[in-house]
Amino acid sequence: MESEIWRIQTERIGTLESFRSERDMESFLMSNPAVLGCWDPRSKISKPTLLKQQINLKLEGDIGRIDLIGIGNREGDFELRIFELKPGDIDLNAVNQLNWYLKAWEKDVEARKIVRAEVLKLRLQGVDEDSLDSLINNPVGVLVGSKFLPESISKASKLGIRGLRIARFKAEARAEYYVIVEDQIGDVMIKRFWSWKELVDAGLIGQSDEFSISHGDVKLIAKPDPKYLDYSWKYLIFNEDSAKRLIDIEEKIREKAGDYERKWLDKEFDNLKKGKGMVITHASALFYFAFGGPYPSCYWTPTGWWKHEKSGKSLEQLRSELPG
Repeated sequence: MESEIWRIQTERIGTLESFRSERDMESFLMSNPAVLGCWDPRSKISKPTLLKQQINLKLEGDIGRIDLIGIGNREGDFELRIFELKPGDIDLNAVNQLNWYLKAWEKDVEARKIVRAEVLKLRLQGVDEDSLDSLINNPVGVLVGSKFLPESISKASKLGIRGLRIARFKAEARAEYYVIVEDQIGDVMIKRFWSWKELVDAGLIGQSDEFSISHGDVKLIAKPDPKYLDYSWKYLIFNEDSAKRLIDIEEKIREKAGDYERKWLDKEFDNLKKGKGMVITHASALFYFAFGGPYPSCYWTPTGWWKHEKSGKSLEQLRSELPG
């Protein structure tokens, strides 16, 4: 029999501490956008995508001010992020405040116009005039603080708001700081690949549940492809009526499609006619070319535009409720 002998030594190497103030946190993050997932030095993007700070918003006579706004970059997965910073606890007031900003953002044309101009300057790969409006009009709210109270986590999750825990670590041995960053609600820093099966196993959807995408008075219906439930690529099958509506205007769709889309149109129209599935990005692109509305960049999954018919929640909201 083999025995192991361990010597355990307890040593304090430093302390975790919150930022002194919201302004202190804001200044630090503007100088270090990678902490918020708004720039990856290893990526092909040559400059940070944390855009603006202290942006005024108006809604029904009330005025608010967004702390920070930027473009999240996770391996080319772009999204507009509205940040609410709290150096202390993230409580229900913080959740409600950020939720108000998201509602005000929908109505404040001037604020969106300012940020749109800033995003254009970045010249992000895969983001053009068409896809840019979808990016601007579908922001993700992100709470940033050192401690999240349980009730705030619960409410934020239901609203589709994400959370990022951030605290500074001051080393005892040397006069230097480190920053501890971790996803607290949903995925901010980590690109998590998920599947339809995870939503089914979590009881969030049924295997044959329908999802819809709509714009104006047009609405198409599709359901998860049962052959690809456990794939990280999300496949959808349009129902018979929806497939027919797309097939009937195939010529119009082909005329509007760009060079990139023409590479896959033949295959997807063949799938439509045979009742087979297609990836959610292509399904969304077909809808866009046919009826307008949201445009899916090939670099990210348009989960915010598909609504679960039974619950009324967007696919993005359902995804955020996945455990782990």
